[in-house]
Amino acid sequence: MSSNELKNIIDDLDKGSFDSVASATLFALKDDCSFPDVYQITIALYGIVDSVHLQRVKRGIIAEPSQQALALRALASFLPFWLGRSVYAARMINTLTSRWPIIREWLLFLGTEYVYKESIDKSMRILAKRAIVDFLGICRHDMLGDSLPVVLSSPGIVSLLFSLWDLETKDRHFSSCVHDDNVLGPLPIIRTPAILDSWMCTFSETESWNWHEIMGPFNNDGAMIAVTALDHLEHDLAQHPIDYDLLIWDIHLLTSLSVNSTIRIPLLMQHSMQKTAGVIATMVSQRAHCNKQRHLVAKTISFACWYIRAYVEDTDGLPWISEVLEAGLLPSLLAIEPWVRHLKDNNDEDWEPLWLLLSNIFPKYAIFRSVLKVMGRSIKAINAVKAVDRPKPDGPMHKHWSTLESLVMTRLDLLETDDVDEAHVDSCQSSKCNKSGAAGTFKRCAGCLHVHYCSRECQIYDWKQGGHQTYCRGIQARRAKGIMSRISTRDLRFLDRIIASDLSYHNERIAKTAAIHAPGPAVVEIDYTRIPLCIGIGSTEKFPVPDTCKCDKLMQQKWDTMVELARNSKTPGQKLLIRAFIPCGSAPKVKLQLIPVKRIIPGYDPSQDHDPAEASDTFDHLYSCAGISFTIVDHSYPVETLRLMNKEMDALTIEGKEDTTDPAQSA
Repeated sequence: MSSNELKNIIDDLDKGSFDSVASATLFALKDDCSFPDVYQITIALYGIVDSVHLQRVKRGIIAEPSQQALALRALASFLPFWLGRSVYAARMINTLTSRWPIIREWLLFLGTEYVYKESIDKSMRILAKRAIVDFLGICRHDMLGDSLPVVLSSPGIVSLLFSLWDLETKDRHFSSCVHDDNVLGPLPIIRTPAILDSWMCTFSETESWNWHEIMGPFNNDGAMIAVTALDHLEHDLAQHPIDYDLLIWDIHLLTSLSVNSTIRIPLLMQHSMQKTAGVIATMVSQRAHCNKQRHLVAKTISFACWYIRAYVEDTDGLPWISEVLEAGLLPSLLAIEPWVRHLKDNNDEDWEPLWLLLSNIFPKYAIFRSVLKVMGRSIKAINAVKAVDRPKPDGPMHKHWSTLESLVMTRLDLLETDDVDEAHVDSCQSSKCNKSGAAGTFKRCAGCLHVHYCSRECQIYDWKQGGHQTYCRGIQARRAKGIMSRISTRDLRFLDRIIASDLSYHNERIAKTAAIHAPGPAVVEIDYTRIPLCIGIGSTEKFPVPDTCKCDKLMQQKWDTMVELARNSKTPGQKLLIRAFIPCGSAPKVKLQLIPVKRIIPGYDPSQDHDPAEASDTFDHLYSCAGISFTIVDHSYPVETLRLMNKEMDALTIEGKEDTTDPAQSA
């Protein structure tokens, strides 16, 4: 094109021509278009989104800002190419940042006066929305670099984009997936989740989260953000054909938003685990060798595994572990192997979450009857179908799947054992009593649902003198916020059976070590939070008071009580102190037991044991941390997670101090 043609295009832009914007865009996108010509077009387009034109629109001199909206979209179409060329990037960035204050005014004006005004023609509203999103698509770290904070720190901009993201779910006409021929200009250049995901990555890298702006459009309600995020995921998964990039952005945005517990907990409560498991099921249902976008399918699977791995152990883990297993995740994970080799960079870290789920996280939770039943049912169904592809012996999944399968099949034998003759014990938690009795004979605290008392007097004493008020209110506060759930009685009974089985398996080793420390009590510590489990045997000196969270000393008090009971026992024979660490995500639990050593030594015959099972020197207690601990994702977002969690901990502590509830209401 000649210089005269370029001059004519710029002259037409000054006259307010819509067509001239398209001509300028096509000119700038030509392969042989020089940088001086592109820069001249850039200045001309910025010239029609200046303060003068903004005032003309506000005064009604310009009927509607269609040309300005098209100009913003035009800039978004060709600037990325020149921003990616180091020779010209600095000049283009300086030009953008110098004009950013008025551009920001235009973006906010288009949002408030056009996108959200239902009296405006729908096609103009959609055009305004596309102009905002497309221009902000330039404002990413890979394009603006160190100048991006100028945009992200501008009041109203982050909120504006999050509000448009929300609008896409409330009115699908505004979705970038919907094409409307009545709207001027090309199809959307970039998707809203892509920009938000990029910004959230920038926030995480710089630890400068702008939660006020992020949550502002949702009235600071994390549940509303969760609804929008999951609506996007479900909508995009249902599209034909599937846009895999869009799914990747959706899932990564879920993961980033979840660093904030006020968003994460509602996401979990709204079944984000189940829905992410559904993404994996949909992806693996395709044939890897037939899908030309298999690298994107593999990346989608990998990102979904990352989200599940990061948060499936959140709160106390058990509800979300059960949810993904009930959603059929195990067969889906088994079907991932053909996709593993299709990620472009072939980075082992991409599949680390998958290996951890199979060989560490799921095996740990097989200690719970409710989880074991579902896993056992899934594995048996898989093994019964000959057409199911098993992991190849030399493949990457074989050892991880084998770890899970062997442990589950071993535990299933315990599940099928008749437990009619098993004796379960509850202990009074009052420090002045500590009496034990057959399970079901004591009353359980209705507040925390963890501890038992033999009488109202013991309950009131423990509330006022034993520290139970702080513990109980801490537990209730966490449960009210969705941070904790209760373990069912059947799961607790099965846990007793597993502990007894493991004590029996190691009985010779325990007996030998106990004999060395006789007549003093021996200690067995079992860590079920590790695979394979770790078991330690020794004396109270070798295994002193266990470290739990610093905010609560109740665990140490209970341990000291057990030690005193063992040392001052009124029944003959050496005593065994047992503490078992239970996998419960970020709500750690410890099972404490005190029994006679003779009950686990080889050759023990319970029919010849004349000591009562519920003697005064037996003890049983499930301790749950009443404070705030942290999740697996803290390694990715340490500073922000600590800040948010400490803030929440302060709120719970204040709530506990202010409580004056009558302890009688707790029993």
